[in-house]
Amino acid sequence: MNTKIGAKLIASLSILIVASAGVLAQDAAPDDFATGATDIGTVGAEGGRISSEASLEYPGEIDWFKFTVEAPTAEIVIAADMIDDLRIVIYDDEMNYVTSGEGLLMITAEAGTYLVRIDSIGLEEGDYSIALSNLFEAEPNDCITDGNDLGPLAMMTIVGGSIEPMGDIDYFLFEVDPESEGYVMIAAITTEGLAADDGEDNDEEDDEDYFYFFDDWETVSLVLYGYNESEGSYLPIDHGDNGVEAQLDAGKYAVRAESESQEPISGYVLAIGFANYECDDEPNDTPEEPLDLGVLTDGVEIEADGCILPGDDVDYYVVVVEEALEVAIETSGDSDGDSYLYLYDEEMEETGSDDDDGDGSWSKIEEKLDPGTYYIRVESFWGGAFPYTLMVTGTNPESEGEEA
Repeated sequence: MNTKIGAKLIASLSILIVASAGVLAQDAAPDDFATGATDIGTVGAEGGRISSEASLEYPGEIDWFKFTVEAPTAEIVIAADMIDDLRIVIYDDEMNYVTSGEGLLMITAEAGTYLVRIDSIGLEEGDYSIALSNLFEAEPNDCITDGNDLGPLAMMTIVGGSIEPMGDIDYFLFEVDPESEGYVMIAAITTEGLAADDGEDNDEEDDEDYFYFFDDWETVSLVLYGYNESEGSYLPIDHGDNGVEAQLDAGKYAVRAESESQEPISGYVLAIGFANYECDDEPNDTPEEPLDLGVLTDGVEIEADGCILPGDDVDYYVVVVEEALEVAIETSGDSDGDSYLYLYDEEMEETGSDDDDGDGSWSKIEEKLDPGTYYIRVESFWGGAFPYTLMVTGTNPESEGEEA
């Protein structure tokens, strides 16, 4: 595309994006059969957005949705986030296969009704949102005062854009209401190099598409701003390539999107999602301000809910061991978290660490500890955000022997 694609896509671009919402499904779970597909609405030619929350509640569950395209044709971008192995299969209303994929793909759809089949390739459980939108940026939006206003947001919102010509910058404005404040994830996904699966086996062509996708995938740089009432202006909060994450209070915010390389990007999808996590009390980012887990004795189980938010967050806890115990420290959760655990004595000397000895990618440390004060550090192995449960248990081997 040599010119700004906004005029074309305002009428014809539909975006379907599937992403983790981080909350329990608020709507009734859809049937596991196409005949009971949940109707998520119509993609019209005059703008609008549709969102619905859902959940894969048990391994192997399949969710079905349906939507209608009003315009004669529509470019539809399908993307998956957070649940990494979420599989999306599209059919027409006569159950003819249209396309499928993981992560991100693009198709061209005729006007009509379509069915969406969603499941997890790895049989994972998890909550996600499905959203449809034909929103596309409207120029000029090259400065923050002219940013496209998305209004108050409570559920996941998606909007298409392009960064053309070279040096173009896009701004989007949105608000967070008091009932929606919390953790917000903002991602930018480029659509260049994407090709639909036509159902034909062409290994050579697939290999070419694969390398084209990864060699030429441009990066969208994002900057998140918050409106400062006392200053009367938007001030930067965070920035990153392809995405940013932040804990946001009620207020006004702006997102700036531009090409990291300054080269034009013919198409991208901006997704703004909200997660309602039960988190630890911040700040607990250093050993000087840990959260107190109390005293650990024989047979006691101590449990605490926490969050690694944003992805580079670090959480510290302190626990007092009153007697020599076999101690187990582990993380777990419903999400696909990849944690890393460290254990320190009261002199902050490391006594143990672990990556994946818990279930899946969760962590677990098992050590015999003498009486004393110990510090536990929880962080993300790959830098991703997730909620977790920390469990600390103590057992006196001698007392077990006496009971036997």
